[in-house]
Amino acid sequence: MYIELLDLSNVKTFAEGSSRRQMAFVHPDGDFRSPKAPAEPGDKRLPRPRLRNVTLLLGNNGTGKTTILRSLAAAAFGPAAKDLLRDGSMVRHGEPFGTINAQIRLHDQDHPNGGIITSSINVERKGERLDVRQESAATRLETPIGLTEETSLSSESLWDRVYESKNDAFFMVGYGATRRVERLDSYDSGARTKSRASRDLRVQSLFEDSFSLIPLGSWLPHEQKKNPGRYKQVVNLLNKLLKPGEYTFSGEQDERGDYLFLRGNMPIPFQSLSDGYRAFIGWVADLLYHVCFGCPSGKKLVENCGVVLVDEIDLHLHPSWQMKVIPTIAKALPNMQFVFTSHSPLVAGSLEWMNILTLKVTSKTNRTIAKRLKQSIHGLDADQILLTDFFGLKSTMALAKRTQLDEITNRIRSGDKNAPLQLIREMSSGTEAEG
Repeated sequence: MYIELLDLSNVKTFAEGSSRRQMAFVHPDGDFRSPKAPAEPGDKRLPRPRLRNVTLLLGNNGTGKTTILRSLAAAAFGPAAKDLLRDGSMVRHGEPFGTINAQIRLHDQDHPNGGIITSSINVERKGERLDVRQESAATRLETPIGLTEETSLSSESLWDRVYESKNDAFFMVGYGATRRVERLDSYDSGARTKSRASRDLRVQSLFEDSFSLIPLGSWLPHEQKKNPGRYKQVVNLLNKLLKPGEYTFSGEQDERGDYLFLRGNMPIPFQSLSDGYRAFIGWVADLLYHVCFGCPSGKKLVENCGVVLVDEIDLHLHPSWQMKVIPTIAKALPNMQFVFTSHSPLVAGSLEWMNILTLKVTSKTNRTIAKRLKQSIHGLDADQILLTDFFGLKSTMALAKRTQLDEITNRIRSGDKNAPLQLIREMSSGTEAEG
């Protein structure tokens, strides 16, 4: 399963009637034109990006990045979306109801015939909660783009597999910005599955701030005994994903069962790692758990298709890691479609414009405008990116320093002969006295 398009109407800041509310997402099966070939009249295809499985949502706070991730998850759940959408504030303020429409490309692991479906979900505010309904008339199976044949299917037959977790259909995993890993000594897998369906658990951290992720030590030892081949794949993938960092995964455990990570020759238990490493390793290990148990029989983990949603991908990461995190993840799992959010110019600069959707809210009407970046920023440094039209900063310099330099510049214009040399000195130093 891959997401082709998303259209939101009266959902949070996405208003009805807005011409810039439909969003197209990059995925491995996308129809791209050659990056060097000019667009012919009527050809709306994107040039083929280096990373064909990544879309980055770039926008200020309150522009709807998290709303998009939640809406994508709901669309992929189809008629089971009512288990996810409960917050009445999902509907735009002042409106009685909203709609989530998504075009989804299916693979044979989702439905025997593959093809493209449209998932249409209505959300109506009822007090503090939502009434969620899927429009059965909008559920249909189509042949791949370019053909016109359609095969009508009942909503029940198409979405049957989404009600169960022990299959590889409609694979989607999502991670909110407050993701954390449950401690191994307090983890209870039985309690989790009793309270929610396993499929719901894959995306629950997008909807619940206090939701915790599955610790690596709770499932990987079992996989090592039961399926050594899969275990080796997990170890290799973890080390690929950790490559930009300073640690490697040893595959060894301490006396408490906590996995050890090597920094040089020093083994360090997961719980003793820094917040940044725990946050990153926590969600990628949880992802690999779901990939393991959602991968079609007979396929390697890297062959699994599906969608991964991650809010604030740069969370707790050092700038050097921010520059590499998305390319590293995208190349390690090339058949997964990733949708990330970020505010970081370093993250944005690691991608081409085809991979980036920008979100802006109009000040008068509080409507989100979504559009492709259409400005080449791949390879620019952070200052250059922050000064682009999207970020809109006039300078990345501290206000006090900028004021000081402006005052010296005015003295130069007034004929002060000592001011030019002072300007040169001040441009290479901070405002405070050196220690």
